[in-house]
Amino acid sequence: METPLEIYRASPMRDAGRSGAAMRRRAAGDGPDRLVRVGPNAFVRGADWDAAGPRQQYVTRVFARLGRRSTSAVGSHVSAVAVHGLPWLEAWPEDVHLTVPKSQYRAGTSSLVLHTRPVAAVEVVRHGDVRFTSLTRTVADIALGGDVRSAVLVADAAVRRGVTKRQLVQALGGSLHHRGRATALRAIEFADGRAGSPAESFARVVFRELGLPAPFLQQAFAVEGHRYEVDFWFPEQGVVIEVDGRAKYEQARYRNGRSVTDVVIDEKRRHERLLAVPGVRTIVRLEWRDLWDLDRLTRRLRAAGLACAVRPLRSARGVAA
Repeated sequence: METPLEIYRASPMRDAGRSGAAMRRRAAGDGPDRLVRVGPNAFVRGADWDAAGPRQQYVTRVFARLGRRSTSAVGSHVSAVAVHGLPWLEAWPEDVHLTVPKSQYRAGTSSLVLHTRPVAAVEVVRHGDVRFTSLTRTVADIALGGDVRSAVLVADAAVRRGVTKRQLVQALGGSLHHRGRATALRAIEFADGRAGSPAESFARVVFRELGLPAPFLQQAFAVEGHRYEVDFWFPEQGVVIEVDGRAKYEQARYRNGRSVTDVVIDEKRRHERLLAVPGVRTIVRLEWRDLWDLDRLTRRLRAAGLACAVRPLRSARGVAA
């Protein structure tokens, strides 16, 4: 599970420099002792905040909020997604999501969203002194929200970790006709742990939105003594689709000691060898940003020989039907 930055809270002991007023002054300043306010009476070192990534910053805000709630409050929904290290489709939000008993429910604020669906003891995990919904319950909560794109993204990741679809369905709870359950069931059924990245999971849903046939995932080809796996293979159309990101070229952990130039050359050779495979007619390379522009994506896929819907769906709701 993801770890927050060290959180400091104001203390009534003024001689320790931890009074609320002193910490607020440091938060308003811009020097080496600068603090950043991450929640009510909660601060982190400015240097630590600046060095943290978006996920850790959000996780820190979640812990800052939960640390002041009653023991019955449980971090849930997108807040639990962040803490479990699951992928998220868009930028991490500003608000924190908690599930509380109905007796503690009150109107939400701009920084706090409360949910009341009952949480069983087996659906709770602890991270230090703070409680969160379990991995399966977290995926179920996102699926019940009705956004199939987000649901498939987190469900694919959970299945890759060894969670079964049966466990996810059980976590949905409710009756067969519970609001949102039918859409959630379709999203979970569509989940596939073979999707190798969040971008591939997102692409799978987008392809369904566009009415494409179901592709083979991680199809392996042997070429000149080399074994290559492609993200998506449409055998009847002879089309390979690869979903690439800048990380493949820019981040050292993906380059395996190679320079950016070496990576580019290796990818070019891989591309040429795949095109030599009988039946492979063309290769389409997509980036994350390409998946958001359905009109342009439709034109590219049609040009490659993949028949897309005349009017691609604008909403992700129910696309896994």
